[in-house]
Amino acid sequence: MNREMRHFLLRRLHSMTGIFPIGVFLLEHFYTSAKVQYGAEAFNQAEQGLWSIPYLWAAEIFLIALPILFHGIYGFFITYQGDTLHPTHGAQTRYHALAYILQRVTGVVVFVFLLYHVWHTRIQWLLGGSEPDYAFMRTYFAPAGRKAFYLVGVLCTCYHFANGLSNFAFKWGLTVSTRSQARMVAFSVVVFLVLSAVGIHTLFSFR
Repeated sequence: MNREMRHFLLRRLHSMTGIFPIGVFLLEHFYTSAKVQYGAEAFNQAEQGLWSIPYLWAAEIFLIALPILFHGIYGFFITYQGDTLHPTHGAQTRYHALAYILQRVTGVVVFVFLLYHVWHTRIQWLLGGSEPDYAFMRTYFAPAGRKAFYLVGVLCTCYHFANGLSNFAFKWGLTVSTRSQARMVAFSVVVFLVLSAVGIHTLFSFR
């Protein structure tokens, strides 16, 4: 396998992992966390339901951790190799040019944000820290600085995923015509707005 073919396949795998399993996990995580709007008991029950999944450790490693690491690290490589000021495609409009840059910038922010989030809410618990139940999360989000950091992280995550849907459809030949591409862009904007609204509402529900 030559270098170009290997790079092509890795790009396709990078695109695929952004939707499955990472995108699916993101939607599930938003859904579970949104239970907080029904109160502490509802949130704790939703979390306990996740912790009781058989072989959860295997799913976390092979369906979450490894795909995120691959997607993030290879994403850094793509960003390094690409020219963020002169997109190779889709530069016919200011929106596409801006989206090209934002996808890479938000990718960097999201990777750092996820490392921070996982360390404080999952790994430290496994090392003997407090369980991330409602009481813990309420105290965790109390500092204004941390809440502001999460607000930026949530918005960047929502944008990166939503715009990634449009990129995925383009790269895999699902949106061939200009009209279908425009519709997919509009759909991705709606996804971004909806997910952002859910994420922000959830973040400020721990009070």
